[in-house]
Amino acid sequence: MSPIPSDRIYSLEGKGLKLTTAEDIAPYVEELRKIENLEELRLNGNTVGPEAAQALASALKTKTTLKVATLHDIFTGRLKDDVKASLEALAEALVELPELTELNLSDNAFGPLGATAMAPFLSKHTGLQVLKLNNNGLGIQGGQTIAAALVECQKECLRLGRPAALHTLICGRNRLENGSAPAFANAFGTLKSMRHVSMPQNGIRPEGIAELVAGLANNESLATLDLQDNTFTATGSKALAEALAGWQALEVLNVGDCLLGAEGGRLVAEALGQRASLKNINMQYNEIEMDGALALAESVRRLKALVNLELNGNRFDAESNAVEMIKAALAENDIDDDVLGSLSDMEELTDDEEEDEDEEDEEDEEKKDTEHAPKTASEALSSELDDLVSQMKEQLNV
Repeated sequence: MSPIPSDRIYSLEGKGLKLTTAEDIAPYVEELRKIENLEELRLNGNTVGPEAAQALASALKTKTTLKVATLHDIFTGRLKDDVKASLEALAEALVELPELTELNLSDNAFGPLGATAMAPFLSKHTGLQVLKLNNNGLGIQGGQTIAAALVECQKECLRLGRPAALHTLICGRNRLENGSAPAFANAFGTLKSMRHVSMPQNGIRPEGIAELVAGLANNESLATLDLQDNTFTATGSKALAEALAGWQALEVLNVGDCLLGAEGGRLVAEALGQRASLKNINMQYNEIEMDGALALAESVRRLKALVNLELNGNRFDAESNAVEMIKAALAENDIDDDVLGSLSDMEELTDDEEEDEDEEDEEDEEKKDTEHAPKTASEALSSELDDLVSQMKEQLNV
């Protein structure tokens, strides 16, 4: 979306106003009414009560050109029931604005009650493209409510004979957990329109991650995926590795602090080579070991658009040959190794941990045979890298 002219923006941003009654907000509503062709409202950084919200809603209903509503952090100090009433009033007005494409309600602790208040709007407004619900305390129930509303919106789109418009969902820090994962997976699989999905820090565990990723796999235009600080292990990593094959437009992948683990880290690293479009990758603090680093070196050779690669806090030496291989792969693509972020906090396995890993590898081999045998690269390695790979694999018994 092109920048909105300043004369079409009304902003009370960061003024710290306590707007409780209709009288409190009256002067600002009058200013708002005077702006012709209003395209953006910025109300963030104030606190709004139900009566003031109702007065504001009455004015908003007349602003049919409004495109962006920035309403994050507007209920500080308000009771839950008051927040719900305020949201209901605002949602009733917003649903009547045909040009509205972006709504930001982040940093409002409205929880499941607020989600219920927003559901009618989300179910009916078929033109909404960007929805920001970060740090709202939704919990499992609130997440399920939001996801169900998005599914209903898609049904309305089908009834009207138009494709789903929503392409961006930011929904981090909401304690969504595994309980909401099936609902969001269903929503993503139904919409098929997502290009940017950011759901970090939600306490989602491997089974939930696998469900989410399966739903997102239906979104071929996905360009940004941020699932930082949830828990993948091998289960979630395998699902992600499989889904990567279909996201041909993917540019940003953030799975930092996701406990991919040794096996999961290797699976994801191997799959990254399929996505030549990738520009930014965050795989920090994931307990990725040397075999994962080796697989990543091979994949990096195909990532010719890479501008940022974060690997700090994993379980291989920052001075190892695997890191040198990654740098050599970057050099082959004429990419400066500054792309590789800091490796100042790498964690090496202790002797006891190495023994445990060896025992686990032997057990896995007995159970799974060649299930996780290294994949053949689609491009031949250069002779220099080929020799280095062979040497490292012999050392590691990979």
